[in-house]
Amino acid sequence: MQNRPLIAIRKVRKHFLGKEPIFTDINLEVSGGEFIFLTGVSGAGKSTLFRMLLGLEKPDGGIIIFNGSDVRTLAGEDMCRHRRSIGMIYQDYKLLQKRSAEDNIAIPLQINGSPRNIRDKKIKDITRKLKIGKLLKQQVQSLSGGEQQLIAIARAAVHKPILILADEPTANLDQKMATRIFEVLSLLNSEGTTVIFATHDINLLKAHQKRILLLKHSVLVEVH
Repeated sequence: MQNRPLIAIRKVRKHFLGKEPIFTDINLEVSGGEFIFLTGVSGAGKSTLFRMLLGLEKPDGGIIIFNGSDVRTLAGEDMCRHRRSIGMIYQDYKLLQKRSAEDNIAIPLQINGSPRNIRDKKIKDITRKLKIGKLLKQQVQSLSGGEQQLIAIARAAVHKPILILADEPTANLDQKMATRIFEVLSLLNSEGTTVIFATHDINLLKAHQKRILLLKHSVLVEVH
């Protein structure tokens, strides 16, 4: 049987009331294990595309297939399972500032109902992999922006999702830390996790030979 794409987006349209159409005809295929840069000006629709993949927004037309399921039709436990298969990383981290790094990383595992011993092992494994074990007991608000983003990546990856969506994860960081964030996501990708990395960072785009998708004029074009 021919391998199906992990993501198949066909003729997707999206319009918000009172605004120009954000998507008029979006088409995309992503194979499992790819690393893709997604770029475009602010407001081009990168975050909206991620929200559609998560099932938080529905298109006005077209279809979105993820891992063999039509995301538009998922509900209840099926939607919960779908979202558990995706790790989300945000520009502003979205961490609990007055809790420890360890507590933040544990959140997806607690939501999934993982027993304490399993949670502890998974947290130990991901923090060793990302080399952030020394941060575990620290309160998040005491960490630098780069350290917080590493914690956010660990939280997104701790339950071993098949897809990671990174929405401008380096926008608030210096170039040295931006490079480290890229390297960490590349490591997770090398182990089989598909990564879609939304960015405006021209230095990252130029420095790494990755597939680049550009959102422009309400459509998606491949530029590399």
